[in-house]
Amino acid sequence: MILRVSWILSFSILAGCATYSTGRGIPAPVESRDGNVSDRQATNTSPEELPGNAPIQRQEVPQTEVPPARSPIIVTPAPAEPASASSTLLAGVDAAIAEGDLERAAALCERALRINPRDALFWYRLASVRVQQGRSSEAEGFARRALSYSTGDPALTGQINTLLRDL
Repeated sequence: MILRVSWILSFSILAGCATYSTGRGIPAPVESRDGNVSDRQATNTSPEELPGNAPIQRQEVPQTEVPPARSPIIVTPAPAEPASASSTLLAGVDAAIAEGDLERAAALCERALRINPRDALFWYRLASVRVQQGRSSEAEGFARRALSYSTGDPALTGQINTLLRDL
């Protein structure tokens, strides 16, 4: 049964493909001798048979191959310095701290640390947010973690040490 249905379906598709017409019955515009294009309907009569037309001598025009049209390539200029995920999150943390939304700032720090758990700057920012929230014990642990990752940045190391001293 399935075999019969598949055969019928296959033949139906093939028959549909064989009878497909790209012109769909709409004649192409006709160009007159003076170069103007008109939308008159095409007829089965040759131009010589139309009333008022003198016989036309047909000349063979050499056919040249035209390459297929290509869609234009759109090039957008790259930004001078692409924004990374961490720089975007850092801007969000700074904005949240400026607005006083410390919970959102902490959540953004934690999100950044899930992306890059060895980022000393985000550990330091999270520690400073926890200090502002009054959660000193958490802040001390985060600051010590930041200190362990900040060996290549003396300015950040100094800020972390100052934060630890003030706790």
